[in-house]
Amino acid sequence: MSLVLRVLAPFALLAALACAACDTTPTTGGYELQSRYSKAYRTVAVTLFKNDTFDRPLNGELTEALVKEVQASTPYHISSESRADTLLRGTVRTRTLRELSKSRSTGLSEEMLYEVTVDWEWVDQRTGKVIVARNGFSGSALFVPSRPSSEPTEIGRLAVVQNLATDIVANMQANW
Repeated sequence: MSLVLRVLAPFALLAALACAACDTTPTTGGYELQSRYSKAYRTVAVTLFKNDTFDRPLNGELTEALVKEVQASTPYHISSESRADTLLRGTVRTRTLRELSKSRSTGLSEEMLYEVTVDWEWVDQRTGKVIVARNGFSGSALFVPSRPSSEPTEIGRLAVVQNLATDIVANMQANW
């Protein structure tokens, strides 16, 4: 056997083993090149989320962010509730502002965490069956209300709304 074959043989064996270990079905832990979103559905209606908090713009901003995220990240089209295959609905349960750090010199908050908890479900309107549901689904975002940044609370709210929308839509895909 030549020197080149002796050197390349172990690498060829490793490559063959690596290929054999890959599987094309997600149920066995392999890789899939197809969309992980179900092909059984084509349209989604996103209803205005209910709001149990005193932060009035929160539910409207979350609903708008969800519509945009579904359009950008999924193969589904947004439709009216009467025409859609599926319905995405939910309730904003809690909104809290948590102080993470305080200035030693002024005693003012330096970093704040904007936390939101929602309950949501994605329902097949043809059968009434819940496809995916999550209770106590939470998201958070950091903002800096102190100087020099002086970020308003809205910065934290917009960031957590986008985080929640991204995470909720990501949960719409699963091992079907």
